[in-house]
Amino acid sequence: MTDPVPRSAKSVKSRLDTIHQTDDSGKKLPNLSKVQSHFLVPSDKLDKVTRRVIAPYAQIERKGLKEDETKEGTYLDINRFNIFLEDTIDLDSLFYETANVLKAVTNSSGVFVYIVNKVNNEIVLMSPTTKNPERYEINIPIGEGKIAAAHVAATKEYLLIEDVQRDRRFAEGLKWVDAKVALCMPVIKPDGDCYAVLELYRCHAEPYDQNIVYTVVSVACWAGAAVHQAQARITLQRTAHLNQELRSLLQNYFCDLASIDTMLTDMLAVVKSFIGAMRSSFFIIDKDNVGEHLLADMWDDGWSSEKSSIPKKKIKVNLSQEQTPAGLVAKTGESLNIRDAYKDPRFSKEIDPTTGVVVRSCLVSPIVDKNGVIGVVQLTNKTNAQPFDSEDEVIFQVFINYCSLIVHFYNMQQYKIFHENLNKVFRDLMKLHLAPCRHDIDEIMETNGMVLPPHNFKSYNYHISEGSKEDMPGLICYMYVETFADRQFERQNLADFSLTILRCYRSNPYHNAEHAFCFTHTMYLILINNPGYFDFVETAALMLAGLCHDLDHPGYNNNFLSLCKHPLAQMYKSSMLEYHHYFLAKKIVEDKNLLSMLSIADRDRIMQEMKYDILCTDLAVYFQVRAQLTPLLAERSFDWADNSHRKLLKGILMTTSDLSGCCKPFGVAKAIAEAVYEEFYNQGDQEREMGYTPLSMMDRRRSVNQPAEQIQFLSVVVVPCLLLLQNIFPNTSPLTDNCRKTQEAWHEEIEIRGQKLWRQDEAIPRTRSRPFLKVTD
Repeated sequence: MTDPVPRSAKSVKSRLDTIHQTDDSGKKLPNLSKVQSHFLVPSDKLDKVTRRVIAPYAQIERKGLKEDETKEGTYLDINRFNIFLEDTIDLDSLFYETANVLKAVTNSSGVFVYIVNKVNNEIVLMSPTTKNPERYEINIPIGEGKIAAAHVAATKEYLLIEDVQRDRRFAEGLKWVDAKVALCMPVIKPDGDCYAVLELYRCHAEPYDQNIVYTVVSVACWAGAAVHQAQARITLQRTAHLNQELRSLLQNYFCDLASIDTMLTDMLAVVKSFIGAMRSSFFIIDKDNVGEHLLADMWDDGWSSEKSSIPKKKIKVNLSQEQTPAGLVAKTGESLNIRDAYKDPRFSKEIDPTTGVVVRSCLVSPIVDKNGVIGVVQLTNKTNAQPFDSEDEVIFQVFINYCSLIVHFYNMQQYKIFHENLNKVFRDLMKLHLAPCRHDIDEIMETNGMVLPPHNFKSYNYHISEGSKEDMPGLICYMYVETFADRQFERQNLADFSLTILRCYRSNPYHNAEHAFCFTHTMYLILINNPGYFDFVETAALMLAGLCHDLDHPGYNNNFLSLCKHPLAQMYKSSMLEYHHYFLAKKIVEDKNLLSMLSIADRDRIMQEMKYDILCTDLAVYFQVRAQLTPLLAERSFDWADNSHRKLLKGILMTTSDLSGCCKPFGVAKAIAEAVYEEFYNQGDQEREMGYTPLSMMDRRRSVNQPAEQIQFLSVVVVPCLLLLQNIFPNTSPLTDNCRKTQEAWHEEIEIRGQKLWRQDEAIPRTRSRPFLKVTD
């Protein structure tokens, strides 16, 4: 990586348009006839001398030259001003030429140009040849008194000395010449910094008049502004180039195309090249360290003399062990620009005692977030043996901004890796505790992995409460074998899967293992009584989804999870419980290798179907499905070949099986309803403790309304669902019949209690009824 704008770059412009230097005799140069000024100075105040001096910064029109003659002028033309717009500007050279223009127009015997060195608090006499300025460099400390130029650099005010030899303020006079009159002019940038000092002098006793002073002040002001803009533009161009390089590296890192080691090593190499540092180091503070020491992971790009492209791996360092700049910045959170580490009393040793290389200067900056310092970046020693300047600090800050993104992303990755491994530990622990007892598996396998069902098992009136709950795993395996698992499934895997799923249900009053079995049983009956409509994958997905559809149900609905900001509500935007049920089902299916004998395509399809089927058990989804399926049946446009129509039907199948507890004989249906209300009342009690008013169905104080609420629920939710299914599968009419009987039984409950009877015909206008949904015997 090369610096796009080297500090030593010289102007590539021709010097033909540069002035011809005059000798010390003070001969005046030809006048200029016309000037189009670019200054913000009224034209009527510009005398001839002023217009001549500003010629380097304006468009001029020359007289006395023929059109075919070469226009080599004595003064700078607009092309020299355009150099300020280039990337390779040589400010010192151009500034020295401008000073010689002032020498000529002010009839001075000579001019000295001093460049201010803020780092060393001194002025440096500019060499007549800027190609090798170090050879002639002379430094003078900045301070008031003694030397006029140093005094002006300190005060930032121009100084007119009418008699240099008799002026007692400056014992050394102009230091270099025996001058009579002197005009020292500071070149001040808009930010208030003094960039240079112009020292014009005359060896004869003619003083400088006010017009000359005004001319020099004007040029100095505009020169300061031009220098400021040129420096700002160069810095902006360098930072833009740095931005482009760093964005390219970040893109690779964020897209997982590069490791953190490679990423940081490359970025350190880039910033080291841009600023011209010899060494660069990157520290990420270890926030998890509980000890007294300040530990950090360090990436080091090495010394610039090391010709190696191998990424430097991170090492653990103790920033509190030695008095180092990086350690101080990590503790204080403040940036440091150390010009000489040996002279700084805060550091007892050199910055890097292990390298054996003398370290003089360094630039160190913290990387912070809302919680404090999270990292430190350090640049050590400049290649030109100079301290780091303000421009280096600006460019370095751009780099630090990108570093904050890297550290934040790195910490997120570490956090992600930690919790991924923590989840693996928890998953192993969960598998251990969910694993069924070996004796239970052996007991099922004694009867070839399933239990023979009772005589009324194929009736919609059957409920597991009539038999033994211990038979549920064996009966589930029986239903699976009857519908889809007679081939390509190992019986022991089926038994292990069934036992594990049932163990994953909590001991809720309603959403428990018995409900999952009831759901699966109803789905089983619908499928075996209507064979051939669904293929193997759809059948397997419906049966597996039926058993898994309420896995780990907490006994509260989705609205309550949102209300209390449950973690599931933070994970999913809608159908929180249903997504959670599917996630657990997927993990158990994978852990038990249930589908291992199927093709990959079938496995993927079954999991996709299961996800859709389980999500359809959300009643909010059911109402959407019902709204789409109803017009299809009303218009007799349901098409078995249309996959979207089949999906709607499968959604109705899931809802019907989920609500099939309402379609049992009234004694069973009433017990199931009471279990539902017990869960509802538990949720209502929690809501009341949180300061909310629970809904009527969840308010324990309104338990007297249970019969009326059940009639409403059956009429509005359950019966329309059953009629839709019956319209497609007429042999499901027993479910509708039992539901209507349950409705009548609840009516009798109301009459026995002497309560007002809720009738659907009074609540819903007759015009909204759909005759096509009525199925006759």
